[in-house]
Amino acid sequence: MKIALVTRRYPPLIGGAERVLSYLAPALAAEGAEVDVLTSRVEGLPAIETDPLGSFRVVRLATSKARVVGTFLYMRELARWFARNRVDLAYVSMLKHDAYVVVGEGRRRGFPVVLRPEGAGATGDLAWQKWGRFGRSIGNRCRTADAFVAISPAVRGELEQAGYDRSRIHDLPNGVPVPEVAWKPVVETDSLRAAFVGRLAPEKGLTALVDAWPIVVRDRPDARLTLIGEGPERPALEAQIGRLGLVGSVILAGSSSDPSTILRQSNLFVLPSREEGMSIALLETMALGIPAVASNIPGNRALITDGIHGRLAKPDDPASLARAILDHRADPAALLMAEAARARVIEHYSIAAVARHHLELFGRLVSNRRMG
Repeated sequence: MKIALVTRRYPPLIGGAERVLSYLAPALAAEGAEVDVLTSRVEGLPAIETDPLGSFRVVRLATSKARVVGTFLYMRELARWFARNRVDLAYVSMLKHDAYVVVGEGRRRGFPVVLRPEGAGATGDLAWQKWGRFGRSIGNRCRTADAFVAISPAVRGELEQAGYDRSRIHDLPNGVPVPEVAWKPVVETDSLRAAFVGRLAPEKGLTALVDAWPIVVRDRPDARLTLIGEGPERPALEAQIGRLGLVGSVILAGSSSDPSTILRQSNLFVLPSREEGMSIALLETMALGIPAVASNIPGNRALITDGIHGRLAKPDDPASLARAILDHRADPAALLMAEAARARVIEHYSIAAVARHHLELFGRLVSNRRMG
């Protein structure tokens, strides 16, 4: 089966959606699929890259730094690529401009198209279709795709509310590689070394986490929090850290293509998000087996059962978050919860299993199209 995996952003650009698709492409190829990843050009990188193992290609299409011009060029090059290359199926990340082009090309050239929203809530794909430029027109065409992948119950609910055909929505979660070697506690067993991984953006709830930290430090003066990532909230977070006297206690570490080194030196992962589809950072933490505290929102509840796989705290509530952090760090059962979380990822969210489930869906769609 020849698959075009379409995503506007792909590594070395860093983000949750970028990471999961960079995991999925080689996993699909390992199961025997022929995969071309279609994405936008990144300065300094070749137009076509072949995976070191030769299992899939990354095709980087022309674009521009000018926002509107760049989107137009990318959409045009995407259509031209499908005119020159035969595929059995296309799988598109995000229900935006890429999806508009590919659904149209699928109609024209006779291949099925599967669309995958990457987020939920006010910053998610379905919300964007209501307020984004051309969003409603794009949404109307997206609804005609052959299938939709819901990575979480929250995303499924939004698809249904937006009028997407329930019979064409398929529940397929994100997947991550599972490290062979699990996390082990660092030598300083009584210290509190917390970490966050993700975009420094409003939907991640980081201002509430920084507001919670003085409460944590009053109980544990040596506590340290490392925020791994970049984003538009960095200047505001820097100012907030200074205003609260947390310089040295809260560290802005910048972005990292491999945050596992810092995570392994931590003994708690914190995800205070206001909105999530299905967090790759949380899945990767669970796969490592690190104790985790997350906000009690639908996307996180899909992964963590409170008191079984970690601890959930009320979103946007610094006092609740601080109490959850302190209680979880002091709880001897936290290590057992982390082991249960790792076991859950192995059973349900390993990238190999997720890739096989995707290919089962793709195979049915291709067979139905050929029979039709």
